[in-house]
Amino acid sequence: MSDHGSQLDAARAVKQKARSLFARFAPVGSVGITRQGDSYAVQVNLESEPADRDSLPDRIDDVPIVVRVVGQVRKQVG
Repeated sequence: MSDHGSQLDAARAVKQKARSLFARFAPVGSVGITRQGDSYAVQVNLESEPADRDSLPDRIDDVPIVVRVVGQVRKQVG
């Protein structure tokens, strides 16, 4: 498997860990995979600003983590 494919697989494997870990800090709206340069990262979208943003991890299992506060995620109708 190419390095590119293994990076994507690693990011996929970290998604659930990220959801569980970040839920301790703030409500998690969604977790997905995003490009970061020529690699992949896991993006965690929080519904509110965590009390201590400095304590949030920036990597899980050597996969970069991108944190964004996006508010509550709602399904659009129509």
